[in-house]
Amino acid sequence: MSSATGGKAAAHETEGVEEEEEGGEGERTGEEYCGEEDGVSSGADAARALRTLAPPTLSRPDAYFAGLGTDFLFGQRPDADIDALNALFATVGFPQRDPTRLRCALAHSHHIVWVVAREDNRSRTTRPGQCVGFARATSDTVFNATIWDVVVSPTWQRCGIGRGMVERLVQRLVLEGIANVSLYAEPAFVGLYRDCGFQAGPRGKSVDSIQSTPNPLNLKAKVTAAGASRP
Repeated sequence: MSSATGGKAAAHETEGVEEEEEGGEGERTGEEYCGEEDGVSSGADAARALRTLAPPTLSRPDAYFAGLGTDFLFGQRPDADIDALNALFATVGFPQRDPTRLRCALAHSHHIVWVVAREDNRSRTTRPGQCVGFARATSDTVFNATIWDVVVSPTWQRCGIGRGMVERLVQRLVLEGIANVSLYAEPAFVGLYRDCGFQAGPRGKSVDSIQSTPNPLNLKAKVTAAGASRP
């Protein structure tokens, strides 16, 4: 936790111990601690992780994306061009990753989705086999998962590819019994995740979503401050 939070979690735990030693847990005052500000999972996370959910439906089928001349590919791609993936990140302002470390991150991802252009793709500037969309999820494989690095080439934005990737990742995770899914996004892109069923929580830092389906899907997303580095 300290590497992701700058040690905030450890500091909060130390303060809590001191309060209990001085006055006991019953005398603690102030707003109830939910664990959101320093990345610690809250009780709501634990409750969501124990739910049994029906997989969400897809807003657009694979046939729609095939009509655009693209395919969704899942899993590891040992032959993937890491430099090309970094170049895709750069088109939307993502920081460049060290190629060796990026390849290691991919190897340790639970699910990866690549959107790859075919020969019949609709763009004259996109070559066949080019990756125009990417997203990945990490997970403990049982309770929790987090979606990272959702990126779509500017040439291919507003085609539903970003939403399509998120929906497919969530669908696969829920089918595996993973009911607590989190993601990180800058405020400018929160609308995309609202379209996927995410909704800002009462504290404005987390998102607890309820979709209007017979079996509501509850997700959690954490929104970074504007201008913060993307994960």
